[in-house]
Amino acid sequence: MKKEYLPVILFFGALWGILEATLGYVLQFLPPLVSGSVMFPIGATLMIIAFRTTKSQSTIFWVAAIAALIKSVNFLLPGLPPIKTYNPMIAIMLQSLVVFAVSPMIEPKRVPLTLAGLTLASLGWRTLFILNVTINNALTGFPFTMIATPAATFAFIVHLGLMGALFLMLLYYGVQLVLMKTDLRWKPNLVTALPLLVLAVVLTLFL
Repeated sequence: MKKEYLPVILFFGALWGILEATLGYVLQFLPPLVSGSVMFPIGATLMIIAFRTTKSQSTIFWVAAIAALIKSVNFLLPGLPPIKTYNPMIAIMLQSLVVFAVSPMIEPKRVPLTLAGLTLASLGWRTLFILNVTINNALTGFPFTMIATPAATFAFIVHLGLMGALFLMLLYYGVQLVLMKTDLRWKPNLVTALPLLVLAVVLTLFL
């Protein structure tokens, strides 16, 4: 990782962490498992913007790593089962894996290819997450609702995956439209990234 990428990575990773702590807290009041259809598109969009800013695919992993590291602060919270922190961290890293894989497909001007890539990403991370919880269930016996029945697994991957893909498409192209209209050329720097990182940790601890 080049040093000049660090502010971008910290900024977008911290922003993701803040949204996980704030919006994620609100989304927990929605029906079970729906929140991922909102949070993944947000995280994916942030990873893609960071990638486009640095022109380096590895930035995708690093942004997710910062977001996952911020999430790990929840391990310090008494009374919170570790699985409630571990699984979101794993989900974040799996999301970075699929966004990395489809990133060559994502070009704003190549709409059909971009839409296919975004859909694959939304379905892909859920498929990988099912593998994760299946292994977890076999090792620990922890009951996961998304693998309770074949229908539940199908709904988690396909129904919620397509819902997430639709939101991701709208969010991604919405952000692209705003960036085009405003011609924003500002890049994150350490002066903005570090305070944002501290704020993300504080919000994660207290929300």
